[in-house]
Amino acid sequence: MKILLPIDGSDCANHTLSWVADTFDRQNTQYYLLFVIPVLPDLNTVEFDIVEANAMLRKARNLLEGKGCMVVSTDYALGDIVEQICSYADEIEADQIVIGSHGRTGFSKLLMGSTSIRVLEHSHRPVTLHRNIERPVRERGLSSGTVF
Repeated sequence: MKILLPIDGSDCANHTLSWVADTFDRQNTQYYLLFVIPVLPDLNTVEFDIVEANAMLRKARNLLEGKGCMVVSTDYALGDIVEQICSYADEIEADQIVIGSHGRTGFSKLLMGSTSIRVLEHSHRPVTLHRNIERPVRERGLSSGTVF
């Protein structure tokens, strides 16, 4: 199985990396890591972002390989994040894209959008959203005394 893991260095992406390493079959899963750098007019910023992207890709690779996973490729791309993720998944013929989701709701989701939801909507490949940051109990509409 080929899994594309888009990363961005966030805690959300790092939790997703750990989750996939503990969830999928280590013997039969090949991981492809992708960091997308949005294109900005300032070339110096892009050069700095490439250095930072490579550092994050190395860190992610080390985490997965440290857990016995097979990382086939680490790559970065320049451009629109959603377009690059979907295009790369098609290029490598990924069986699945696994992407972290912050689980934002309401106004914060409206303001910031959701890369993971946009990937889900635009991808021709199966997408798994890993929601890894718990919302506070009050935000879910439950009292603090609720037992699950």
